[in-house]
Amino acid sequence: MPEKPNPFEELDELIERMNDQFGELSQTFEGGSVLSEISVDVADTGEEIVVTADLPGFAEEDIDLRADEESITLSADAETEAVEEDANYHRKERSHQSVSRRVRLPEAVDAASATASYTNGVLTVTLPKLDPDAPGGHEIDVE
Repeated sequence: MPEKPNPFEELDELIERMNDQFGELSQTFEGGSVLSEISVDVADTGEEIVVTADLPGFAEEDIDLRADEESITLSADAETEAVEEDANYHRKERSHQSVSRRVRLPEAVDAASATASYTNGVLTVTLPKLDPDAPGGHEIDVE
């Protein structure tokens, strides 16, 4: 007589695979090698679109900001202090940091007239809404 299939066998295998994957993910976070995505707020003030992004730990010169009519691309790349050869580290989590995010804007903007400021780890980009006659993509200087 053939043995009845166990209906929970597939479920047990799925749970085991998920545990393995979450275990690997938690080790990655614990080791400090994964940075979360850049958190942003996008606000429409009527005349302009204002994008506010959290970029803690980066210097202004580490930030690259590009915009076109439809989106803004934020990226930051920084390296932490050099490792001391004779130091006896009990834990070493700080390393190279690199983050990037492209944000679609809710309305067309005039990228050439955009302004940006960076204070205390918060980047604020102000993008005037598009004049229908203005042309495409531009790099924005962070001040």
